[in-house]
Amino acid sequence: MDRIKIAIPCTGEASLQSQVSSHFGRCDSYAIVTLEKGEVKAMESILNGAHSDCASPVRVLAEKGVSLMLVEGMGMRPYLVFKELGIEVRCGITGTIAEAVESYLKGETFAMAQDGLCEDHTNANRSCHQE
Repeated sequence: MDRIKIAIPCTGEASLQSQVSSHFGRCDSYAIVTLEKGEVKAMESILNGAHSDCASPVRVLAEKGVSLMLVEGMGMRPYLVFKELGIEVRCGITGTIAEAVESYLKGETFAMAQDGLCEDHTNANRSCHQE
């Protein structure tokens, strides 16, 4: 892992201290963290503006060079677009953006699979999120 760009959904404007948003499509912004040799070298904030479909934010992140998405949860449609574009999706993150990156570096995240996806975007009990 020489250099990698990781995207993470967050609440508010993205910073390393921002809280991870519980759902990919409903976040306020995305933190794009550039890691080089396991260290944070840069961080960019991308606002999650209004989008007409679930693929739009995925394509924006792909255009920014993201190769890994860290999430707590997401629905089937964006997951399939990530897969189509060759962007890995890993879950098992909470806390701040810095803590999410640290979890990834420690190997505490896991590959998201279709059985862990949100089936209902209004699911209030978060049963769709793996733990």
